[in-house]
Amino acid sequence: MGNYRSRSGCLTCRARRVKCDETRPTCKACSKKNRPCQWEGPQSKFKTYQPDAMSSKSGTNETDSEAMEVDGSEEGQSNRVISPNDHEARENSRAGSRSDAPSVAMSSPAQHSPGSPHLARGSRSHSGASVSVATLLRPQIPDGTRPFSKTPISLTHDEAVLVHHYTEYLGRWLDCTDATRQFTLGVPEKVKLCPVLCHAVLSFAARHRREDVTAQAAYQRCIALLIDRLNEDTASHDETLLCAIVILRFYEQLNVPSTTGSDDEQHLAGTSAILRASQGHHYVDPSAPTLREAAFWVYVRQCLYNATINQQPPDIDFSLQLHPTPESMQDAHPLARLRLETAWSNQMTWNLAQVVNYCFEGSEQHGERTYKGRRWQELWDQVQKWASDRPEGFNPIWQGEPGQNGPFPEVWFTADWHVVSFGFYHFACILLLTYKPGPKFAIRNVTSLSDTNLQILEHARIICGACKSSPETVPLSITVCHTIFIWGPLVSDQAERDAVVQLLINFEDKHLWPTTWIINALKKEWGPD
Repeated sequence: MGNYRSRSGCLTCRARRVKCDETRPTCKACSKKNRPCQWEGPQSKFKTYQPDAMSSKSGTNETDSEAMEVDGSEEGQSNRVISPNDHEARENSRAGSRSDAPSVAMSSPAQHSPGSPHLARGSRSHSGASVSVATLLRPQIPDGTRPFSKTPISLTHDEAVLVHHYTEYLGRWLDCTDATRQFTLGVPEKVKLCPVLCHAVLSFAARHRREDVTAQAAYQRCIALLIDRLNEDTASHDETLLCAIVILRFYEQLNVPSTTGSDDEQHLAGTSAILRASQGHHYVDPSAPTLREAAFWVYVRQCLYNATINQQPPDIDFSLQLHPTPESMQDAHPLARLRLETAWSNQMTWNLAQVVNYCFEGSEQHGERTYKGRRWQELWDQVQKWASDRPEGFNPIWQGEPGQNGPFPEVWFTADWHVVSFGFYHFACILLLTYKPGPKFAIRNVTSLSDTNLQILEHARIICGACKSSPETVPLSITVCHTIFIWGPLVSDQAERDAVVQLLINFEDKHLWPTTWIINALKKEWGPD
C-alpha cells in the first residue's frame, strides 16, 4: 500500500490510501482490482441520534471539514492507546451522574471503557455533533472491534448467567438468516471487551428471564454508553455498536405493554441512519461475512415488523445491490456452504423487503399504473425464481396435511434460516396477491372468498403450520405476529381462529413478546361469534 492519501478521489482509494485518477464512475485502480468504486455524495449531513431525555444540547459548531475528516491518518486513528489515568479520570467524572441508579454489573466491562479519542480532542465533545452521510457510508474502517480492553474483563456470576442465557436461547433470534451464527458465537466473545455490547446483552437476557430490575439497570447503563459512542465519526463502522443497537431493539420490543402494543421505537428510529449507512454506497453482501453485515440484516428484519403492522415503507436504503449474488458463489470449501446458505436466506429477506416497500410506498400517482403493474410482475417473478433456484436443503424435510394436532399442516425443517426463509417466501406471496394492481370492488361479498383470498389463506396456513412445528424458532413466531395484520381478517373457520389465538398466547407466555393487543385486534375484526 502506498502512503499517498487521495482527498478528492473515490472512497475506495482513500480507504486503501492509494492514488486515485478520479475517473468516474469507476477509477482505474478499482477497475484493475475489480473493487466497487464508491464516491462521496453531495454535501449531505444529518445529526447523530440524541434521545430527548438524555440530550443536554442540540446545537453544533462543527465544520464540514471536521465531520468529513476520518481518513486513516495518524492523528485520526481511533485505536490510539488510552492510558489508565485517562480512563480513570473519565470514569470518575461520570460516576456522579449515575451514582443513584442501580447497577447490575459493578465489575462490568463498562467500567473499564476508555474515553473516545475523538472526544478527547475537544472539537467533538459536544452532544450535538454532526456526522456527514459520506463519512458514515465509508466501508474502509477495518472490520472488528476496537480494543477497549487489551485483556478480557471478568464477569460477575450473575452477568455470566445472563450471557450464557443469551448464548443458549437468544442469539438465534438474531441469527435466524445467518448459518454462521455470528450473534450466538461471536458476540459473547466480545462482551468482555466492549461495555456497550455487554450491557445490551445483559438487558436483553435479563428481560427474557423476567429479571426486570436488572434488565432496566443494564439498559440505562447501555444508553449512557451508547450516547457517548454515537458522537464518534466511525459509529456506522463499529460492528459492536451496530450489534448493541439491534440487540437493544429486541429488549425494547419485549418491554412493550402487551395490552396496547405501543412501541416508541426509541433506538430503531433514532439510529436507523447509522444502520442504513453501515454497508456503504452501493453494495451489501448477503452472505454476511462479518458482524457488521450480520447486524445490517437483523436491522432489515426488524424494519419489516413495524412496516407491516403500520403498513408503511420500511426504513431501508433500496439503492443497495446484493453483491455477490447467491447464484454467483462457487467456493468449493466445505465451510463455504454456510456462507452460501446465509446468502440465499438473506436474498429472500431482501426480496421480501422490496415487496413490503412496493405494497406500502404510497398512493399511486398519475401515470404510474403501468409502472406499478410491471413492477409487480418483476417482484413476483423474483420471488418465484428464489423458490425454484434455492438449494435443496431449504425445502422441508417433511410436510403433511392437517390432522389430529390441529387445523394447520405440519412442516418440519432442519435449520432456523430454512424455516424463516420459507415463512418470508409465503409472506411475500401473500402481500403480492393482496396488493396486485387491477380492478377491485369497493364492497365485497362477505359470504364467500375470492380465489385470490383463498390462495392468501393457503399461504397463511402454511406459515402457521411451520410456526407450530418449530416453536423454538422465535423469528417465525414474530413473522406470524405481523403478517396476521394482512391475512387475519380472512380467517373464518372457528378452529383456525382458535389455533391462531393459541399460537399468539403461547408465544407471549414463553418469550414475553407482546401479543395480547394483537389478539384483541383480531377478535374485534372477526366480530362476535
